[in-house]
Amino acid sequence: MSTPVQDSGVTDIASPGEAPALAICAIGASAGGLEALQQFFDNADPNRGIAYVVVQHLSPDHKSLMVELLRRHTTLQVVRAEDGMRIEPDTVYLNPPKTNMTIDGAELRLSEQPAGHGLHLPIDVFFASLAHARGEFAVGVVLSGTGSDGTRGARELKAEGGLVLVQDPTEAQFDGMPRSVVATGLADQVLAVGDIPATVAQFFLRRGGVRALSSGEQGAGTASQVQRVLGLLRDRLGTDFTGYKPNTIIRRIERRVLMHPGLGWDDYVRMLEDSKQELVQLHRDLLINVTKFFRDEEAFRLLEQRVIPQLIADTPPDAEMRLWIPACSTGEEPYSVVILLLEALERQKLTRSIRVFATDVDQDAVEFAAAGRYGDSIAADMTPERLSRWFVADGDGYKVSRALRDRVIFARHNLLKDPPLTRMDFVSCRNMLIYLGTDLQRRVIALLAYALRARGFLFLGSSETLGPLASLFEVVDAKWKMYQALQPGRHSLAEALPTRPRRPMMQSFSVTTAAEQAVLATRANVSRSASDEGLLEHVFQELTDVLKLRCVVLDADYQLLHTFGDVSGLLKVPAGRSTLEIFKLLPRQLSAALRAALARVAKENRDVLFEGIEVEPNAPTVRLHVRPLDIGPDRQRTYVIFFESGPKPLDGGVADRFAADDSSSLRLSQLEHELQYTKENLQATIEELETSNEELQATNEELLASNEELQSTNEELQSVNEELQTVNAEYQEKIAELISLNNDIENLLRTTGVGTLFVDSSLRIRKFTDAALRLLNVMPQDIGRPLEHIAAKVPGVDIVGMCRRVMVGSVPESHEVQAPDGSHLHIKVLPYLTGEAGPHGVIVSVIDVTEVKRGEERLQHILDSIPSSLAVLGPDGTIVQTNAEWTRYAQANDAAPALVSGIGLNYVAICNASVDDPMAQAVGRGLRELLAGKRERFELQYPCHSPDKRRFFLLQATALADISPRGALVQHFDITAQAVKLEQLTEWVAEVAELNLGNLPAIPE
Repeated sequence: MSTPVQDSGVTDIASPGEAPALAICAIGASAGGLEALQQFFDNADPNRGIAYVVVQHLSPDHKSLMVELLRRHTTLQVVRAEDGMRIEPDTVYLNPPKTNMTIDGAELRLSEQPAGHGLHLPIDVFFASLAHARGEFAVGVVLSGTGSDGTRGARELKAEGGLVLVQDPTEAQFDGMPRSVVATGLADQVLAVGDIPATVAQFFLRRGGVRALSSGEQGAGTASQVQRVLGLLRDRLGTDFTGYKPNTIIRRIERRVLMHPGLGWDDYVRMLEDSKQELVQLHRDLLINVTKFFRDEEAFRLLEQRVIPQLIADTPPDAEMRLWIPACSTGEEPYSVVILLLEALERQKLTRSIRVFATDVDQDAVEFAAAGRYGDSIAADMTPERLSRWFVADGDGYKVSRALRDRVIFARHNLLKDPPLTRMDFVSCRNMLIYLGTDLQRRVIALLAYALRARGFLFLGSSETLGPLASLFEVVDAKWKMYQALQPGRHSLAEALPTRPRRPMMQSFSVTTAAEQAVLATRANVSRSASDEGLLEHVFQELTDVLKLRCVVLDADYQLLHTFGDVSGLLKVPAGRSTLEIFKLLPRQLSAALRAALARVAKENRDVLFEGIEVEPNAPTVRLHVRPLDIGPDRQRTYVIFFESGPKPLDGGVADRFAADDSSSLRLSQLEHELQYTKENLQATIEELETSNEELQATNEELLASNEELQSTNEELQSVNEELQTVNAEYQEKIAELISLNNDIENLLRTTGVGTLFVDSSLRIRKFTDAALRLLNVMPQDIGRPLEHIAAKVPGVDIVGMCRRVMVGSVPESHEVQAPDGSHLHIKVLPYLTGEAGPHGVIVSVIDVTEVKRGEERLQHILDSIPSSLAVLGPDGTIVQTNAEWTRYAQANDAAPALVSGIGLNYVAICNASVDDPMAQAVGRGLRELLAGKRERFELQYPCHSPDKRRFFLLQATALADISPRGALVQHFDITAQAVKLEQLTEWVAEVAELNLGNLPAIPE
């Protein structure tokens, strides 16, 4: 039997294993995901050492602004992913448009999305990649979005033991993606966005995979705690996980413990005792309902090419093809098998009766499969032709067609506890054995072998083996574990029998006769000790022969299940279609008695004994004993009917006498006639309905064709809508930013007092500030009007002409004017540049420079009051300003008109041009050094004689280093009087040198 969980197997597995070096959280978002992502990262701790990979639906033609938008909501580094980029902690990676992203070790890999208009599911692609790369340390988060992208990826995460968190659909802007995951039962927790980051951090912290900011509980479960959990699952939900692999069970329980921060194992066990919801969630996690349509395409290709053709060839036209898929989960695999069968029959233009039994221990999964409704993510699991042929669009998902659904019978069935189905042509039990212990694996294989007919096919998962029962099968394909039974599997039933004592199947019912007691007791004893193949059934048959017993076993629908003893004299096969209905196999008198007995059993729930039943004239009467049988709480009722002949009364009970007199025979004949008439009418009605159904089918096919076209269009629109939603969210964010920026600019222009007028390329007014009203008579309603229609307030200013010249030449123009109120305005027209070739308009700025003008006038008055000749030089030596003395001096010396003011002349160039004047050359050199910053000042005396007078001047040049650009101040001082005195003094000294001291001349004054 199953192996219990041992202490030695618990602690090592339940304790946190060695985590990967890097914790990675994948986040899938689509339409409306921007707001959810911003909330997520507003609440994400940036110092946890977690890397976040964000996968969105992005428009291929739109430049995403997501990097810039998310940087405002987190201090984590936000980057756009590149092929081969290594994943680092505390970093957010965003997928680029038109790519599928996967993970390879610690690196991101990018690939082009397949061409075409089919559904692109980048979230599923990355989730699946992360699940296979990180296993139990993978975390996937599904946020707002339309469609069902993320659902298939969530299945992969669950299959590998990863964590799946989903945004609460009620708060999501678009709830399609969250609801799709929640509907499949894949979500470990459904949370508000703000709570998800902390849950992710706690998960990795308790796994030991991130930096711990505080001490986290790392305790592991003990064997007693695990047994308490398994006991709760067995007693309250009826599923016994004792024989499952301990490591798998413990990891799954521990994973649920990690979902509740602050709870230890004892706390979690107490939670299970009080919370049925958490117990059901744990039960769902342990069952691992992970599947998809045509899972493992190569395996289904083998099934389509080699197995199904053989099944069809081996099934006679009038026989039924029987298939069984235990552990069917949510039904994708049974439907996939039926699709292949029906397609093969269509190709061969054959008809066969197909009956597929799909069973699972999980009642919720069975109900989901029976409903036959799946999300739109299944479009990625099959070709568009199959999708349109076998499914009907239903809202945001698909529903299996009636032709497909009618071929499958879904039922709850525990393969480890309930008896197997029999006479199967094909059994598929994939990816279940890997979770079972060795003993349970052998037992399940034996049950599956028992269910198969000779040469029936067995399909297992790629990681599963037949073990010691391999001799019962022939290998069809070793890689995909396809086998063919060598002979009927009844002899393998002993392998499936439990090795520990069990309550006899019928011990709860009274045993009336000694012969029946012997049969039941012997059966119980043999079932405990039989080990040889076929021994159990052989002993039963021998006992019934010795005791001369004749009995049959019926199910709740009165179908024949088993016979014991020689009942050939009672059971006759009727002509026509084969049947196992007991009333059609017995003679009419015995059938009537059995109907009456079964009716009484159903009403009174007790054994019923009838005797004196005449089956044939002049033949011994028959005694009939009907006994109800309830095998267990989960089983349907069965019936055991014993037949005896002769006068010996039945032991241990009082028998009722059944008399089929003439009146009852007549009444029975009338009833049979009425029944026959009703059957004929019913058959006619059925034929009429079939005719109507054919007409409806033709109409339905036309509607299906139209629906296929609409569905294809809808898929394209859905994809475009998701992209537009993402773009719109980014644009909304950008618009808000631009509005804020525009307000900042408006306030800046208003506070500067600068009038600004924006004109487009057609010289139409685009925008203006209030200060521009000093130049133009413009009002708010003039926006969009041509500039030439607006009158200027300042005469003599050709604003339109200035704007046209700037538009043509792209060279700024400026002009200073005096307004009628006496103020001075500086008007400047500049080209409006956008980065593209040529100007796209002009900007007219109006600056009030009245105070500047007044300052300049005051400065000029000050300069004019200086008696020396003064000039201010620019950085290149050009004269930019002079004083009145400079003009008087130039006029007094009959200088050229240009030299009178000197403004605009290059003083340095004039000095350098005087080649014959060494003094001028010296001045030029000094000024060049001064302007170049090599010296700060220099002086030079020079003569400047007129025809009637000798004159001498002193030139002083000082660098203007504190202003930008650097310039110089040049002054000319008239030192003629000092120079003359100096000459006289020099002459006097010379005379003294020639004369003696006694004849000194008078010192000149």
